[in-house]
Amino acid sequence: MRVCYFGTYDPGFARNALLLAGLRAVGASVVECRAPLWRDTADKLAAARGVAPDFGRRLAGAWRALLARHRAVGPYDALVVGYAGHLDVLLAHHLARRTGRPVVLDAFLSLAETVEDRALARVGSARWRAARLLDRLAGRRADRVLVDTGAHAAYFARELGVPPQRLAVVPMGAWSRPPLPAPPADGFEVVYYGGYIPLHGLEHVLGAARLLAGAPGVRFTLVGDGQEYEAVAARARAWGLGNVRLAREWLSEDALVARYLAPAHVCLGVFGASAKAARVVPTKVLLALAAGRPVVTRDSPAAREALVDGEHALLCPPADAAALATALQRLRADVTLRERLAAAGPPLIATRHAPEPLGRQLLAVLADAVSA
Repeated sequence: MRVCYFGTYDPGFARNALLLAGLRAVGASVVECRAPLWRDTADKLAAARGVAPDFGRRLAGAWRALLARHRAVGPYDALVVGYAGHLDVLLAHHLARRTGRPVVLDAFLSLAETVEDRALARVGSARWRAARLLDRLAGRRADRVLVDTGAHAAYFARELGVPPQRLAVVPMGAWSRPPLPAPPADGFEVVYYGGYIPLHGLEHVLGAARLLAGAPGVRFTLVGDGQEYEAVAARARAWGLGNVRLAREWLSEDALVARYLAPAHVCLGVFGASAKAARVVPTKVLLALAAGRPVVTRDSPAAREALVDGEHALLCPPADAAALATALQRLRADVTLRERLAAAGPPLIATRHAPEPLGRQLLAVLADAVSA
């Protein structure tokens, strides 16, 4: 099958990189038809906050480039709009009517929920309503809409009006990698990495650190940055958490693994209580599993789709610092459990979340759209 991967997507974003690699791993011929829209993440966030006055001009220029590149692509069987392509699918829909080929949108997440979760817009505000409208329009302009979990598929059908028969689940993935050696036997290093955003519930991680402040050798390292960084740092100072270290930096995946996952005894997922947090399995969880590190994350419908509690990870109630502290104490005391969870991660990733299994799932979706 020949696939046109289309849009203003970021090819370095994990979702796009994994799906592109997956399609190629299962023998699809992939031609990328891409025009950049954002200079960097800060540029993209500025537009989301409504402070990018040249956005319309920039989008028009990107679309002109996409039209020119699409003319040079030649025949293909299906067009995939890469994430985040909620606007690009409108152009893709126009092209599909001329080519007669199906359009598959990797929606992945809801834009309205994302701007809400990142405090970029209040529910009901003009910006939130615009994002919600774009969610609905994008879902209706594609022949198939990809999301990452069954919980998200139910949300897109219920809240955004996407016909269930058009929805397909292709989970988030991770690159397979050689499992890390066992961490040092002394101490107990708990590592969180990712965005400081409400979805992740970092206040509950700090609450668990506070409850374990007297536990010998237990140390929390929080790696990343985001809108809540200053608030998290202020709370850690106010509570006098000497067992918490904040590393304000973004690293490549390999550097993150080498610097912070290698000495980790356990890695943390998400603990927020929002509805969105219940519908995602974040990349950080899959990366830790691929690296052979035990994981603790919140229990949720999405987590239960990917993980078996006590077999692949420990699941605890959301927004519950005491439950998180109890799970960490359990892992600290039970080396055998830690080793069993660590050993279960890499094969889970290899069979369900690495590029090749993702590519097989996506190729099946494309074949179904082509034959419809």
